[in-house]
Amino acid sequence: MGLFTGLLTLPLAPVRGVIWIAEQIAEEVDRQTFDEAAIRRELLALELEYEEGQIDEDERQEREEALLERLALSESRSDLEPGVAERDG
Repeated sequence: MGLFTGLLTLPLAPVRGVIWIAEQIAEEVDRQTFDEAAIRRELLALELEYEEGQIDEDERQEREEALLERLALSESRSDLEPGVAERDG
């Protein structure tokens, strides 16, 4: 970027900064939402809650379905995006 262009776009720097921060937050949320290890830990915790009587069968099934959907999406995303597994962990 040239000096002249840099000076002209200087007032937009705060906007670009906010956009960059929003992109970073979105990427981290995406990473945490579709992390296979985290989903598997949540499934295990869910099973323990059920076995300890903290939740009933209906709630367990509902939450388990949601977690399995996330897991399936995570696996399909890793199939579509080469290098995701190496980058994320």
